[in-house]
Amino acid sequence: MKLKRLLSILIILSTIFLTGCWSSREINTLAITACIGIDKTENGYLVTEQVLNPRAIASKKATAESPVVIYTAEGNDLAEIVRRFTTQSSRVLYNADLRMVVFGEDVAKDGIQNILDYFLRNYEYRTDFYFVIAKNSTANEVLGTLTPIELVPGFSMYISLKMSEEKWAAMKSIRIIELVNSIIADGDNPVLTGIEISQDEISPESTDILKQSGEYKKLKYTGLGAFNKDKLVGWLDEDESKGYNYITDNVKNTIEYADYDSKVKITYEVLNAKSRTKVYFLENKPAIEVKIKTKCNIVIVEGEFDVSAEENKQILNKLLASKVKLLCEKALNKAQKELKTDIFGFGEAIHRKYPKTWEKLKDDWNDKFTDLPVNITVEAETNQLGQITKPLFMKEKE
Repeated sequence: MKLKRLLSILIILSTIFLTGCWSSREINTLAITACIGIDKTENGYLVTEQVLNPRAIASKKATAESPVVIYTAEGNDLAEIVRRFTTQSSRVLYNADLRMVVFGEDVAKDGIQNILDYFLRNYEYRTDFYFVIAKNSTANEVLGTLTPIELVPGFSMYISLKMSEEKWAAMKSIRIIELVNSIIADGDNPVLTGIEISQDEISPESTDILKQSGEYKKLKYTGLGAFNKDKLVGWLDEDESKGYNYITDNVKNTIEYADYDSKVKITYEVLNAKSRTKVYFLENKPAIEVKIKTKCNIVIVEGEFDVSAEENKQILNKLLASKVKLLCEKALNKAQKELKTDIFGFGEAIHRKYPKTWEKLKDDWNDKFTDLPVNITVEAETNQLGQITKPLFMKEKE
């Protein structure tokens, strides 16, 4: 009897407390946001929201409608601006599926601290979306550009960034927690990937015109924007961006080439690159040693060069090691001599290893970083030479 009475009480309590999702909304009342763009204006911010057009996406027949609807609003407070969108949309904007946030360059240069506070503090946003910077255009123009293959440009940007980071070492994806941690860390500064509109075509005035004309623009990722805390201070080009990723252990797979001489060029697929940063003292001052190990396959051999010959195997490894080291030195030189910002986390490495020494350095670290000795060594190992070893048209010497 006691057991039955206990079960009865549990059933009654479950009906009281398990009442379902009290705050749920029907999907046909929501406008799903794929991407948000933030530009700077005289009055504060211009916020652009790229919202899915369910009628166009769900249609089984070809339609002339754009797959996304663009909403814009201006003001000096992000929460106020986002709430103002209710005056334009018949549906409540739903931000939980947000994939991308695009900063205009002016916003990034002015500082993104307050913007990040809004996204972290607001329960409507998850933390798995990426941040990029509109380069040579505004965030509004980037969001108003339709892309081929993928219907929704915001989803296309998200997929493309993930893929390019995995297959091309010049890009980096970063989520809000990583971005904030990099900003607040001692001796480290973030980078964000740049995105720009292809310049070989004229950008449309609206997505409606673009859809009607059938002309799609191309969005492409280009280089990394370097920050000093929360402010953009400059750009790394493609080679420098690759070097940054090699130093910071962020290369998963990429393509590199190196010239043996004026007639021979070797192209490599880098399969794995591991980087390790060590702090040591040089003349009673901290210094950095970066050791990089790479594994690769041979992809193309241009010219007469027998990669299968034993005496040439070490040459292959040295060529790739020299190329990777050159890329790293370009990135380091740009950060130390021109941008004057530690984007590699060397200061953080000193902080972890020698906290007492760091206390003496941290107040003017960016100045001291410019003279920080950094020694970079690269080891390369060739795994496979390809399905053929000698070039097809290389003749045997008699």
